[in-house]
Amino acid sequence: MQQLRVQLDASALDEVEALLLSCGAVSLCLEEDGVSNPIFEPPIGDHPLWPKLYISALFEHTVAAELTIKALAHHTHVGTQVLLETIDETDWQAKFQQQFNAKRYGKLWVYPSWQDNPEPEGISLRLDPGLAFGTGKHPTTDLCLQWLGEQNLAQVSVLDFGCGSGILALAAAKLGAQPVVAIDIDPQALKATEQNRAANDISPKQVRVADVSAIAGQRFSVIVANILAGPLLELRDHFVALLQAKGELILSGILSSQVDVIKTAYGEHFELVSVEIREDWARIAYKLP
Repeated sequence: MQQLRVQLDASALDEVEALLLSCGAVSLCLEEDGVSNPIFEPPIGDHPLWPKLYISALFEHTVAAELTIKALAHHTHVGTQVLLETIDETDWQAKFQQQFNAKRYGKLWVYPSWQDNPEPEGISLRLDPGLAFGTGKHPTTDLCLQWLGEQNLAQVSVLDFGCGSGILALAAAKLGAQPVVAIDIDPQALKATEQNRAANDISPKQVRVADVSAIAGQRFSVIVANILAGPLLELRDHFVALLQAKGELILSGILSSQVDVIKTAYGEHFELVSVEIREDWARIAYKLP
């Protein structure tokens, strides 16, 4: 397996991605160049990139990678840092898979497809890492899964607001919640959620995957929103309208330093239940009076 790593301007990303794929790249990965300003909280609906970034492409054949380098040499927005190296496919795959292991969250197990179901007779969710956010590896997802796994969700309506991979919506469904709605502004997230729903044999009737407009006029017993503090501040009144009386609101994607700001904003309408901190990230649980 050959890995080609290229520095480029963000303005050229679409063109370079298309070139790499047309030359036979089997996977692509983007990363910060270490010089550009970091992006922590983009506005809702915005998908910014660093001004300069690296794109890594995997090729099965050396010839394809070398031809790609020649093609990139004529591209004015590609930097001088073009690195080609050989990666042992078995070692690379094993190293990648070692990052994702089965984990228990109360009554629920979450495990990747390359591992056996740790409790075939129990409650389990099979989910592999993908393009959409949410595997359980990040502390914010982990905190939300822990909360879900400790609840009695039988026949409880749940909204996963900003579903990413769909892990929280699908976990709620496995724990008995119904109906469950998973929404996101990112089409890739909706696609990933549909794929993960089907892979776990969860019916579309139990988990509905839709865009934000599909929930107008509905109310839910539980809302889980694992997004970011900025959007959460903007969505406060929207959550008030979406939550049933006595309903529970679970917020995450919040840095520990942002907890007080969220508490001040939400304290006007919600009753604080708990705050849980893990690795500088927070989960805040509320109830609607």
